[in-house]
Amino acid sequence: METNDSTLIEVLQTLEQIKLVNERLAFHRSFEESDTNAIHNFERLKANFLSQLAILLNEFDVKLNLPIAA
Repeated sequence: METNDSTLIEVLQTLEQIKLVNERLAFHRSFEESDTNAIHNFERLKANFLSQLAILLNEFDVKLNLPIAA
């Protein structure tokens, strides 16, 4: 059960990271002249976190089909 407990913690941490990235994306998109480079970097970071989340959930036999574009 220890592996599942540590994996659960990783899942929660990854979800928290995704939430923070979403907040930063919303912030950067809120400007009339948004920073497209920052937006692109945060979208890539979000995609990485989503991939990480899918791998972690796979340990619980949960399969996700996540879109590439965040």
